[in-house]
Amino acid sequence: MIYRRLNIKYLTTLVLLFCSLLSFAAPNPNNGKTLFKTKCATCHNGNMKADMTGPALGGVEERWEGKEELLYNWIRNSQQVITSGDPYAVKLFNDWNKSVMQAFPELTNENIDDILLYVNNMYDSGCAEPPCEPIGGPDDPEEEESGFNWLYAILFGILALLALALVRITSNLNHLADVKAGRGAARRTLLDILTSKGIVTFVIFAAVVIGGFTTVNNAINFGRQQDYAPIQPIKFSHETHAGINKIDCQYCHDGARRSKHAVIPAVNTCMNCHKALNNGSQYGKTEISKIYAASGFDPVGNKYYDDYANMNKDTLIENMRNWLALEFKKDEKLKEKDYMGKVNEQLDEIAPYIQAPMEWVRIHNLPDHVYFNHAQHVVAGGVECQTCHGAVEEMETMKQYAPLSMGWCVNCHRETEVQFADNPYYDTYTKYHDDLKAGTMDKITVEDIGGLECQKCHY
Repeated sequence: MIYRRLNIKYLTTLVLLFCSLLSFAAPNPNNGKTLFKTKCATCHNGNMKADMTGPALGGVEERWEGKEELLYNWIRNSQQVITSGDPYAVKLFNDWNKSVMQAFPELTNENIDDILLYVNNMYDSGCAEPPCEPIGGPDDPEEEESGFNWLYAILFGILALLALALVRITSNLNHLADVKAGRGAARRTLLDILTSKGIVTFVIFAAVVIGGFTTVNNAINFGRQQDYAPIQPIKFSHETHAGINKIDCQYCHDGARRSKHAVIPAVNTCMNCHKALNNGSQYGKTEISKIYAASGFDPVGNKYYDDYANMNKDTLIENMRNWLALEFKKDEKLKEKDYMGKVNEQLDEIAPYIQAPMEWVRIHNLPDHVYFNHAQHVVAGGVECQTCHGAVEEMETMKQYAPLSMGWCVNCHRETEVQFADNPYYDTYTKYHDDLKAGTMDKITVEDIGGLECQKCHY
């Protein structure tokens, strides 16, 4: 019995020591960066200095100075802090048009410390953990995650050594007990211990758990890659079109207001403008010429070719060469040998698109078992495109902005207020309209009208 008590004592000491090692781990800015991107980047600007859907986070600790515990509570559940009547929390809520901040009850104090350290580093120097690349420099994902992984690898190694020592001590104590009892059992070697039934069973169990977790986690993330920004066949700048030129998103993605899919614009949509505009602000004629090639437009005759699909490709290439030569010849700074070199250089890029479809690379991809309707959100819900796709008008290269995970969608449904006023789509919800008028409810969320029912998204 005494040996069993000693075993429990050693095991308890081991667990407490491991927990202490975890608690002494310093805030990790790389872990903070991961958490910021998955939890905060939907609403807060990554440069920490400019406002977005939510306020800039730079200097957030100074604004909550003396109320550190309230800041933690605010991040976990802002509405609870507002309800408590804290003046700063109420003012912040009112200043931001009573927009409800997403709740993150799963975040620990250590998680929040990691996020705040990353925010402060980005705000002060533009990098997560100095020294690092200059602002706007390339990221090294492997380097970013190496610190986080090594920390737990070291802790795991220490725990493994302590566990091995405990097993050895237990074996020695059992041997002494056997000798004292006169059983004369042989002392077990380390190899005997490591190949014992208990150890082998534990290793198999751990492998199954870790393998299952990895499989499920990868399956959940399959097809969803936050910040995914593939190279497209045309260097199309959303910043130029949606930002500088203020072209409405639904002009090009016209399916968003009338169907499930937002649709990728056909080249004919591009041609509505580029029949007249044949010189791009950044890439000259190369990218626009790809549109001409894919749509069957003759820039020399300023008209579409007849029977384009059956025309001789060499003839089409020669026509494009002649047009480019005429355009470059207008540049007085280029001599003939120079502009013909540029013509041939650009023609090499354009030729693959002649009599060929424009094969855009899909960026946002939900699993087949998920139902999402753009029209329901854009028209009935009045949701802005930027809510899910970020500040598209500032993106030179389009990327997947939000995680598009189930948890992200569910949280949005829990917190997003439905625009009931003057919205005929919700006239049938008579009870809710009466409750709003009577003051028994101050808002209606998507959750209230069935937004968390499984069949809404998984029919």
